[in-house]
Amino acid sequence: MKEGFNEYGEPTLHQMDDYGKKAPKEKRHVIMWVIITGLVLGVFYAMARHYFWNAGEKELDIPQEQRIMHY
Repeated sequence: MKEGFNEYGEPTLHQMDDYGKKAPKEKRHVIMWVIITGLVLGVFYAMARHYFWNAGEKELDIPQEQRIMHY
């Protein structure tokens, strides 16, 4: 068995580069960009949904009193 690896060949916690301290600078930047990208895509989706909310076909916009209720 190699030093720093368990019996299954996986690295132990002490061999991982961010165990017990801050993550490396490169890893922090990647995490930051993933979060920023998710937020930007979420804002874009929300704006598109708001803009196209009533863009459906007009004949499908049936008034509430004419709808058939299913039970």
